[in-house]
Amino acid sequence: MKATKRLIGLLALGGLALCSAMSSQAEESLTVALEGGSYQQSLRTSLFEPFTKATGIQINVVTATAQEQIARLRAMAQTGSVNWDVIILGDIEAHADRVKSITEDMSGLCQKVASKGLLPGACDASGLNLDYGVTYLAYNGDQYPKGGPTNWSEFWDTKRFPGGRALPDFNDPWRVMAAALVADGVPLNKLFPLDVDRALRKLDQIRPQVTLWWKTGDQSIQGYRSGQYAAGMVWKTRASVLQKEGRNVKSSFDGAIMISDRATIPKGAPHRDAAEKLLEFFASSPAMQAKHCESLGCVPVSSEAMRMMSPDTQKGLPNTDALRSRLIVPDVQWINANRDRLLERWNAWIQQ
Repeated sequence: MKATKRLIGLLALGGLALCSAMSSQAEESLTVALEGGSYQQSLRTSLFEPFTKATGIQINVVTATAQEQIARLRAMAQTGSVNWDVIILGDIEAHADRVKSITEDMSGLCQKVASKGLLPGACDASGLNLDYGVTYLAYNGDQYPKGGPTNWSEFWDTKRFPGGRALPDFNDPWRVMAAALVADGVPLNKLFPLDVDRALRKLDQIRPQVTLWWKTGDQSIQGYRSGQYAAGMVWKTRASVLQKEGRNVKSSFDGAIMISDRATIPKGAPHRDAAEKLLEFFASSPAMQAKHCESLGCVPVSSEAMRMMSPDTQKGLPNTDALRSRLIVPDVQWINANRDRLLERWNAWIQQ
């Protein structure tokens, strides 16, 4: 009898331990820092919710711009109290030394997903690409019924194409400087190293017509909706949202910039294994990649995902060699090496 009671007691303890482990797994969560708005919503429906359904791991989202993410993560690293598990930055920021010093080497993850058919460079030591986004020239077709500006030279021609202009101002000024140099006649393959003085002189010409210096993608959308500008440099992912609303947004890939959004794991992340599981989950699912980019109008990280997207969406993406030859290709190493100098010159100019 005593032996039977003891066995029952052990089984009960084992059951409690199992329930406790299951409860712990169910309550486990990840914190992901990323830009908000439509980008956040797309990842929520295409990745976060399916991941939670499959694993029981909840996803908590912190909304922050790239520069806010970097600043806050550096502060966490200095205090030794990191509470984020994944951050999502532009590819250039992800490869900067100041970011690599506070993020994990993701080579191990890349080995795990090497057979998943990702595009070359989609996974490297700095993290996993989630999509390739385009920054390009877009304009309000209603305000230019006979056709609006289709390149940066025409964008600068406010006599031929009158109306307010929108340009980004989010601590990453090389894009605007590159567009200014293209408008000034510099060939695409001769842009880097950037001639900053020449770029700022060209920007002086259009500055009076810039009615919106946007800092977030959602701000650029609101500026379009309110009529604050007629033509601007915007993210294609945000322009796609406007087009899905039925707005007459026209665009051009001439002088456009294509950069990926890269997810990586901070050093000291409290749930590193689960964070890797999240990224591997995405890399292993072309259907998720396709759904994400179908929603936003971005380029997915695998050819299989591209084939899963609707024909209409595929037509609007820069996926051919001819189209890619019209893009500005950033010199990542030069931009990161000169980031502080560029930002100092930009801030001095924008505050004049």
